Amino acid sequence: MSEEVRPIFARAFFHMDPAGRVSQYMVFYYDDPRAYYASLSEEELEREKEIVWRNMQSFLDEEEIRINGRRAEARVLYVDIGLMSLTRPYIVFLIEFGGELKRGLNVYEDIYEEETAEYPYEFLWQLPGRVLRASMAGEVEIRGNLLSVKVPAGAKVGGREVIEFYV
Repeated sequence: MSEEVRPIFARAFFHMDPAGRVSQYMVFYYDDPRAYYASLSEEELEREKEIVWRNMQSFLDEEEIRINGRRAEARVLYVDIGLMSLTRPYIVFLIEFGGELKRGLNVYEDIYEEETAEYPYEFLWQLPGRVLRASMAGEVEIRGNLLSVKVPAGAKVGGREVIEFYV
């Protein structure tokens, strides 16, 4: 990725099924003033996808994801790079992880290094039961089994994030 390509927004959707498997669909949007991505050949684009895949997997490997106290290993399943315009590329990721749920209270935790959000992002969780509480940066909204979060650029994020939900 060229140094001039910078992220401007991200959006993610997490779906946890009743068995505890999580599918995460995430899209990062970029400003690319010199049209770096638009200039890549198909072969160069494939190499770029491999690099982006490895980088994301490396970030995931540094996180500590736990479901009911047990470690969950997140894996990148799919990466794509596309263009909304010559100077607005996006990168799509499909990631999976999971754990065992139990009847009653369940706890999802994500522990990762604290940092300052460089760009705004949003994510939506759909859980298999009612969300009771969520502790994380951003504007948090809970509606039954849905958890919506909007994080502004400049927010302190990371550390330990927790979602408690009842199945």
